[in-house]
Amino acid sequence: MYREEEEVSVLMRKSESEFFKCLRVTKKTFSYLVQCLEQTDRFRTLKSTGTSADTALAVTLWYLGNLTTRSDIAKRFHITQGHLCRLIKDVVDYLCSIAQRVIKWPDVGELLQVEGEFKKLANFPGVLGAINCCHVSILAPEHRPCDYLHGAHNHTVNLLAVCNSSKKFTYCFAGYPGSVDDQQVFANSALGKMTPASSQRYFLSAHYHVVGDSAFQLHQHVMVPYADTGALSVQELNFNCKLSQTRHVIEDAFLFLKGRFRRLKQLECELSRVSDTIIACCVLHNLTVTDNSEVDLLVNKGDFDDSDLEPTNIQAPKPKRDLATAKQKRYALAQQLLQSC
Repeated sequence: MYREEEEVSVLMRKSESEFFKCLRVTKKTFSYLVQCLEQTDRFRTLKSTGTSADTALAVTLWYLGNLTTRSDIAKRFHITQGHLCRLIKDVVDYLCSIAQRVIKWPDVGELLQVEGEFKKLANFPGVLGAINCCHVSILAPEHRPCDYLHGAHNHTVNLLAVCNSSKKFTYCFAGYPGSVDDQQVFANSALGKMTPASSQRYFLSAHYHVVGDSAFQLHQHVMVPYADTGALSVQELNFNCKLSQTRHVIEDAFLFLKGRFRRLKQLECELSRVSDTIIACCVLHNLTVTDNSEVDLLVNKGDFDDSDLEPTNIQAPKPKRDLATAKQKRYALAQQLLQSC
């Protein structure tokens, strides 16, 4: 047995709780991912890599799940730092290669079910997802570092995501500079660039939408709260309350993501690898978030920090286009929600 494989054997002999503390997934999920990796050309035989799939996965999960230095991880697994980085890249690249299958917008046959599950939260109709942005801290880039400044001293990139009522991501767009506000990140994503002709890819009809906070602009397919001027009507206040209760799942999803993969609190890799690393974590999140044993361990062993979330009192810049249709839709929804109380 290679010395690097000895550490995996030690990990597998630990209790489920201790195993999770180290690798941030259950043994069942770990074994499943090892089997997936072993089907790839990269890890089909030991001869082609010099390292088994289970060691490569353990190294990567340890890196993503903890803020331990790469030097310490390399020593633990008896490999060089250079080999460690190659293994992490290989596993992250594999996870990104399956991202389109794992992070998937609901298809036409799933729309009614997705809407129905959201309605159980606050009876808000037409919801296909909750949308928000969060920031991932990174090292200061060599090129145009000011573009990535979020606040006075922290360099970050944005993760824009949509999730369903089970906190499972259905859309992710990672890597946009941290100085950019949520609405601009959204506007530069494929979801935000939809035109009336292309919107049916995401929204079958005008009935459907995602729900976001006031950092996003109102749109026919993006419902946001009424701006609180201190003079909102009962109908508008009720709408805001129902929307908040519905969109809260995306905040929970981000807390679960960063609570499981603590490396996202401070990514220390080249900028060119940042987006892929974030997406890889989102893939792993989706593979685990609907597993009760995974969620139970995460809740007990997670490292949750509400400061990871962005404040929700940020107001999106006023739109340049006429929002009459979107306003009419929001008003009709507000009426419907109040009548159903």
